[in-house]
Amino acid sequence: MELTMERLPQTLDHPTAQEKASTPSRELPLHTVEAPPATPGSAFPEDLATVTTRELRLLCNRTFQHLDTDHPALEAREQYDALIGELERRERQAAQRGSADSARETFRDNALFSRFELFRNGVMAGYVQYDMRGGHVLLLHSVIDPRFQRIGVESVLMQAVLLNAHRRRLAVRPYCPEAQDFLAAHPRFLSLIPARQRRRFTLLMASRAEAAPRDDA
Repeated sequence: MELTMERLPQTLDHPTAQEKASTPSRELPLHTVEAPPATPGSAFPEDLATVTTRELRLLCNRTFQHLDTDHPALEAREQYDALIGELERRERQAAQRGSADSARETFRDNALFSRFELFRNGVMAGYVQYDMRGGHVLLLHSVIDPRFQRIGVESVLMQAVLLNAHRRRLAVRPYCPEAQDFLAAHPRFLSLIPARQRRRFTLLMASRAEAAPRDDA
């Protein structure tokens, strides 16, 4: 009996289109990486001196909120410091123009005694005692020298304290009654109070306003 062997093909035929369609795909899944959120695209003013004070405050608040995001822009911190510096410069100029006796006021944070101090012509006019807890500053009580009580030193001191907290990105918890009165009269600083405690302090300020004696007409 003669055995015959079929000759195997030397090359393999390419699969037809129908065979490709019937063959299940075995492509490996691709792992996607989530891109960080885009930073605000608004242009930063080249000359802050030409920007109105209202626009400066709006820019300052927006930059402050942007710094609290997960991916702030690298230049955001420098821009925030520039905005705060320009606002403080304008406030110093306004204070100098409005000062009748050209008194020199100096504010400082005395960390050794945990108090914010205000000096007028080299004399301590008043201070606010505080307690620092992490990123929160607790305003406990204030003391004003009787010699300076009638010239608005307390308001100047409270404003300096809140601006200092804003610049250092500190949350404010105003347990001090004088601080509550100032915040009630200047609601633009209420955003410094932590959101979870803002309602509580707002109610305290409202109750103090109702309990305050009113002048009869």
